[in-house]
Amino acid sequence: MKKQSIDMGQFRITGDVKMEEQADGYLLTFPEEGGRLILAGAPMHLGGVDWTGATHLVFEMTTLEDFEVSMVNVFISGQDPINEPAAIFNTGVLPGIRVMSARALSDLDSNRMMSPQTPGRLKQIVLGQGVELEKVVALIVTTKKCHKPQRILMHDIYLTWGEPEYQLEEKKLVDRLGQLATREWKGKTATEEELVSSLQEELAACTQKEAFEGRSRFGGDLSTKWEGTGYFRTHFDGKRWYLADPEGYRFVSVGVDCMAPNDDCNYARIRQLFEELPDPEKFSDAYGEYIPQWDAHRLYFSIANLMRAFGENWKKAWMKLSKSRMLEWHVNTIGNWSDKEFIKEAKLPYVWPLDAFPDTEVHIFRDFPDVFSKEYEENAEKFAEQLKEFKEDPYMIGYFLRNEPEWAFVQNLLIAEKLLENAEDTASREAFLARLAEKYKTIEALNEAWNQDYDSFADLSIPVERMSTFSEAARQDAYDFSVEMIRRYVSIPSQACKRVDPHHMNLGMRYAMLIDPILLEGYENFDVFSLNCYSDRPYDMIRQAGELTGKPIMVGEFQFGALDVGMLCAGIQSVKTQKDRGLAYRDYYENAMDSPYFVGAHYFTLNDESTLGRFDGENMQIGFVDVCQRPYQDFVELAAETNRDIYDIADGQRKNVGGMIQRIPQIMGF
Repeated sequence: MKKQSIDMGQFRITGDVKMEEQADGYLLTFPEEGGRLILAGAPMHLGGVDWTGATHLVFEMTTLEDFEVSMVNVFISGQDPINEPAAIFNTGVLPGIRVMSARALSDLDSNRMMSPQTPGRLKQIVLGQGVELEKVVALIVTTKKCHKPQRILMHDIYLTWGEPEYQLEEKKLVDRLGQLATREWKGKTATEEELVSSLQEELAACTQKEAFEGRSRFGGDLSTKWEGTGYFRTHFDGKRWYLADPEGYRFVSVGVDCMAPNDDCNYARIRQLFEELPDPEKFSDAYGEYIPQWDAHRLYFSIANLMRAFGENWKKAWMKLSKSRMLEWHVNTIGNWSDKEFIKEAKLPYVWPLDAFPDTEVHIFRDFPDVFSKEYEENAEKFAEQLKEFKEDPYMIGYFLRNEPEWAFVQNLLIAEKLLENAEDTASREAFLARLAEKYKTIEALNEAWNQDYDSFADLSIPVERMSTFSEAARQDAYDFSVEMIRRYVSIPSQACKRVDPHHMNLGMRYAMLIDPILLEGYENFDVFSLNCYSDRPYDMIRQAGELTGKPIMVGEFQFGALDVGMLCAGIQSVKTQKDRGLAYRDYYENAMDSPYFVGAHYFTLNDESTLGRFDGENMQIGFVDVCQRPYQDFVELAAETNRDIYDIADGQRKNVGGMIQRIPQIMGF
């Protein structure tokens, strides 16, 4: 494999970054607020190296902290990374071991948001609208803002012509129970015997309660009742939005996502980092449905630990334990991606994520389908059929159409502009050209409006780059047709679902962020508008979405994580301690409830993520429970108190805790 190093001396330093030459590379110290290294030069010759034909940019490095470091690389085609085309790589790197952290240069087009995990490199997110390698004139290297300076020993930076041959030293980072082996902390499970006795004692102490004390059988507030319809619905009481449970009682949805006994671990090519992996021969019969995932280099330490405690009856024990915990924690909603068997057994309210959002063979950009095609309409009808299983269930609050469309992560995106940049023949392109021909009548009129010199409308059938920059009229045309495309994206599957299931609420798309009001298009098809809000306080985003749509708002995901226990990465929102997590949880609900549009939020997730990364390399400390299924008491007690008080909070009987929370910058995120 061809390899070419880039001279570190070619990088220009800005900010307070320190670079010291060492025997085995350069020691880089990035200050808390960041600072940058900039490699500039002629296209395809950055750093004096010919990039022609290169496939990967590799940072061979050792992070000298005891937590994950997130490196940020920005590839730009001009001096302004905000307004010029750019691709941004946010990459998590394991600490304490030498890692070959690669960037696939094919991802510069930003057409794929997540890059596959590689040995020692954790989650890698690609942001920005993308840039052609041939036009890149600068590479920025920095780190995310952090709670302390971050030290990286950079052994080498080089290009490869072909997939790198990854090498990773043998160092035991994870013990046989799935915990971090290199650190001790309060609450760490010391032995398998301790694990077994702790879980067995908790199960023995489980109550036989079937519902929430002092609440309706669905968890609703007995002090306030409206008309019951037999299903969950929305209700505006003259001041604010609520949900009404099937009996008509006031209901605020307080949920936990991923109520399932798993924390999938991607152990492919990193076996040498584990003291001992669970033996598939020993666990094969009891894993059942999880065995195919095992074969795909994914395993579940949490299930192995449940099996150690409960043997072949581990699933029934987990379900009894989990229902008891939900009642104890006053969690009234089983959130997204939860275990279907548990949902049926628990007889508690739940939301359901529909599977396989209608797709087309050809995508416009990322996962945005060809929405004007017959294929999209036909697949929407098939998509809706899955609701037949749930249509008579009163415990189902509603369904989410999908989660966090990848195309919606790109700022200032006009999907119609990407449509013209796409070389594929699509029904959507045909529809756009028809709209333009109808509007302008002649190509001369379009040329005048767009400041172009096309010979015919057929010239727009070949890739047209950045049409929105041609003129204000061209930008408006791109915007208008983008609106039409997004409306079809939403309305076609929504209407198909209502035809199959008229009873349950359409809870929307769970957009990751409202980076542009255009994402709200089609909202009239939703009963509740949903978004995943990872702000420390959600009021502003809830208010914005509520005022623009007039719809009640549900938060599909939020979280807080800390580094005071055995994990390498805190949450997208990060705090110092488990107690701070509980205080932040309380503050989140209090702040959300200040908006009259807010009807509920679901915490992500029940379990911590795997120490060395789940399927995509994400490895955050965000759970109600750790890998040994032990609750984080300082966090859980405060969260349970908040959940118990949710209707008092809704009525304004609350004490704001915002100033008491010790927050730190997020380590990994967007």
